[in-house]
Amino acid sequence: MSEKINLLNLNQQELEELVISLGMKKFYGKQIFNWLHQKIVRDLNEITNLSLKDRELLSEKAYIPFLNLLKQQVSKIDKTEKFLFKLEDGNTIETVLLRHKDKRNTLCISSQVGCPVKCAFCATGQDGFVRNLDVNEIINQVYTVERRLTKQGSNINNIVFMGMGEPLLNLSNVLKALDILSNENGINISKRKITISTSGIVPNIEKILLEKLPIELAISLHSAINAKRDMIIPVNRSYPLEDLYAILQEYQRQTKRRISFEYIMINDFNVSDIDANALADFVHEFDHVVNLIPYNPVAGTEFERPSEKKIEKFFTFLKDVRKVNVTLRREKGTDIDGACGQLRQKAPKK
Repeated sequence: MSEKINLLNLNQQELEELVISLGMKKFYGKQIFNWLHQKIVRDLNEITNLSLKDRELLSEKAYIPFLNLLKQQVSKIDKTEKFLFKLEDGNTIETVLLRHKDKRNTLCISSQVGCPVKCAFCATGQDGFVRNLDVNEIINQVYTVERRLTKQGSNINNIVFMGMGEPLLNLSNVLKALDILSNENGINISKRKITISTSGIVPNIEKILLEKLPIELAISLHSAINAKRDMIIPVNRSYPLEDLYAILQEYQRQTKRRISFEYIMINDFNVSDIDANALADFVHEFDHVVNLIPYNPVAGTEFERPSEKKIEKFFTFLKDVRKVNVTLRREKGTDIDGACGQLRQKAPKK
């Protein structure tokens, strides 16, 4: 017996091809896409404008997957929510919902189980790399949370690929998920409201450029000195700052879009005046925003968060002396390990 088709892995065109192959009319493909991705149904029997016979035929050949929610935590500090999801093969991923004061909701989603980049300060890479997420596993993080928010009279406004994994090392699935999430017959989240964060996989930034996607790009920089960046982001040895700088110049020239630079502040490592000047020199030519993120504690690493005085000094120097467009991001969800660098695959407690 052949394996059933996972419907959430299919874009609208592929759904149309599937229904034609089953002897149904092509326009049913668009209708089914709408039920799956706008109404977010979880049972084929809910697709009421298909005849019972067609629903039975579809059920024989295909299914709608869902994520198994193992655990949900809510931050006592800022109402950030973290979800631990179990995948069909037993692996787990984490997804974080950030609630903003202006009632907007940002969902931070994962693209891989574990991470191959192994940034020294990050919990995700400590477990090693297991595999890429399929398209359905990427978009189902969005749909599971959206379903819950809808019941509260709210919805997801922004999506950031800043959860577990390096999105640009799962590029084909991430791009297909983007296509589905931004389809006007589906949940219809504008690509301009979607941010992809990368540690700097230069050839794949080039591929995004060729696709002409109007997404937001965020670069995990964390140091603008090659020798230091090599120490905390091993991928810098393959794609050093000079190469990253060159592709980002081209990216901005073609897209005219602002680039975000993420900079985790680590005590006695990257918060001196020398580091601040290197950072300012690197971003100077870009239409940019630098997000400073005080380091969040991660078990198994020796890094520490700088004192408030050092954080303030670094921020003020960049802002007032070097005229960098800089923000100091007070982390959300640190008390539930839901902040930057704190996500990891967790085996459920027996």
